[in-house]
Amino acid sequence: DLNEVLKKGGRTSSGVRRRVGRALVVAEFALALTMLAGGGLALKSFWNLARVDLGITTDHVLTFNLPVPESRFAQAERIAPYYRQLLEKIESVPGVKKAALTTGIPTRGTGIGMGFTIVGAPPVDPSARPGAGFQIVTPGYHDTFGIRVVKGRSFDEGDTAAGPRVAMVNERFVNRYFAGVDPLQQRIAVNQLIPFGKVGPPVEWQIVGVFHTVRNDGLRDEYPEIDVPFWQSPMPRVSVAVRTDGNPNNVIGSLATAVNSIDPDLPLAGVKTMDQIVTEQLAPDRFAMVLFGGFAVMALLLAMIGVYGVMTFGVAQRTQEFGLRMALGAQRSRVLNLVLKEGTILAALGSIVGLGGAYLVGRAMQSTLYGVEALDVRAFGVVALVLLVAALLACFLPAWRASRIEPMEALRHQ
Repeated sequence: DLNEVLKKGGRTSSGVRRRVGRALVVAEFALALTMLAGGGLALKSFWNLARVDLGITTDHVLTFNLPVPESRFAQAERIAPYYRQLLEKIESVPGVKKAALTTGIPTRGTGIGMGFTIVGAPPVDPSARPGAGFQIVTPGYHDTFGIRVVKGRSFDEGDTAAGPRVAMVNERFVNRYFAGVDPLQQRIAVNQLIPFGKVGPPVEWQIVGVFHTVRNDGLRDEYPEIDVPFWQSPMPRVSVAVRTDGNPNNVIGSLATAVNSIDPDLPLAGVKTMDQIVTEQLAPDRFAMVLFGGFAVMALLLAMIGVYGVMTFGVAQRTQEFGLRMALGAQRSRVLNLVLKEGTILAALGSIVGLGGAYLVGRAMQSTLYGVEALDVRAFGVVALVLLVAALLACFLPAWRASRIEPMEALRHQ
């Protein structure tokens, strides 16, 4: 009965094994889609982080710490003259365009967090005061890091302890606390920082400038920030940033010589370029991307091997059927399409099952992703398309072999 043979599609006593094989292929493709989705989300997150606006220009910038022992300053009044002399020596090094002292480094944090109040605003309980990153910098800090001043002015050499206390805030600070008002007409009160870990009474600071928000808490988050002049509130421990004409690493030796000419026992600690610092910040996300990507590639290869094996086994079992079809006039392209269709259906079923797993993986990874939703339709669509293409490639060789079967030879070996 020819109709019965064609309907069975070659399913004989080996039908159970073929059904088990198909079920395994569906499971493999479901797992592959889940892993590919995780790799795709990690890749998209890394892509977003690598292109985030840091608020600075990282090229030609070298940073290092000056681990000056606090015992070096018997009196707080000696801090500012010491660092003025040191900064002058650093700025005189050939190849150095700008130099600045700071209590924090972009992407690593401001080093200090302080509560504040807005002068003229209704009083609030001290424990309920809002907080912001608090950074103490010398004039030239914003130029050294390429931080854009969007309103008002930056600090200058006139901002000393003898002059009025001034401050700069970032755009995030303005958007949160000064929406609808001119920030340059506002004052904020912050507890005075006294060297060697002491805190004094609140001091008012007049806002004179607004700068573009800098990522100061890694690459993911940005928060309100207040900058004040170093010469109005000097601290014993600082970091140094220099902008150079060429490769920043070429001036390290000269910088060490300049510093030691003032303080022979003072080393340069934690010497790194800003490019290196940003690369380090990206390292965990790069590792996650490579890890998930590696698992995804392995899962995809296993799925392709699985569908290839099942299709090869299926073609061997359906040799008589294909021979009979072509003997009755079926075109070889028709046989090719039959095998490709079966493999594509298995991949599609596996992809549908894998979408649920992909969503669960996306939710589990949510805390580690940046700018990516747990259900990213575009990413999942690309992954599903990759799986379907992989299934077609894995099915093509068995399908091509099926289309090359000689009808008489197939019928002879029934």
